[in-house]
Amino acid sequence: MEFFRLKEDIQLEPVDIGAYETIRGGGMVFHVRVFDAQSTGRLFHMDMKAFGGLMRMETVAFTPVQLDGPIYSMDKVMAFGRATLVLELYDTTVSHPDFGELDTIKRKYALLPSYDPGDHSYYTFRLPVSDYKKGFGITNKVSSMAEEYEDGYYKLLKKCDPIDPEIKKEKNAEFSGSLFNNGGPAVNQFKKMIGEEKTEEFLKRYMFCSM
Repeated sequence: MEFFRLKEDIQLEPVDIGAYETIRGGGMVFHVRVFDAQSTGRLFHMDMKAFGGLMRMETVAFTPVQLDGPIYSMDKVMAFGRATLVLELYDTTVSHPDFGELDTIKRKYALLPSYDPGDHSYYTFRLPVSDYKKGFGITNKVSSMAEEYEDGYYKLLKKCDPIDPEIKKEKNAEFSGSLFNNGGPAVNQFKKMIGEEKTEEFLKRYMFCSM
C-alpha cells in the first residue's frame, strides 16, 4: 500500500538521498524515497521487510515547509497476522489550523482496538487527533482508516496559510531536535544501525526538512 494521492494535486520532484536509499541492519532492509512537493513541503516514504516477508512496515511522513501546517507521520506494520497503525500529527505551526475533520475520522474508527504508545519527550508536539491501533483481523479496516486520515490531512493542508520557509524550518527543527536528542523506538534503532551522525542527517535533512 502506498500513499501518493498527493501527486494528483502537487508536483513531486525526487530528492537524491544517496546511500540512504537502502539501509540495512538487524536483519531488516529499509527502502527510502524522498520528494519535494511543489510549493508545499516534503514527502518521505520508507518501507521495510523482515523475516522473509512475515513482517512488513511502511512509513509516510509529510513535512510542510511553504505552508503553515502540522507534520504528518504514519506507520503501518503487519507482523505475523497482526496489524499496527500509528497516525501522528505534530504541531509545528504558527497559526494552529482547525483539525476538526481529522477528529471526525478518528471518532469514526473509535471501535478499532487501540493501544498506548507510551510516553516520549517529543510528544509535547503531538496533537490530540493522533491515534494508535493494533489487533488481529483488522488489516482492511486499518488500511481504510489510514487512507481516510491521509486524505483528511491533505484537505487540511489546502486550507493552511503560506509561511516563510525559514520560519517553518525553525519550527520543524524544534520537533526534529527533540526527537533526535531524546530518542524514541525508531530513532534509537537507527542510531544502532547507522550511527548518531547519519541518523541526525537522515531525520533532520530528509525526513523532517529542518537542516
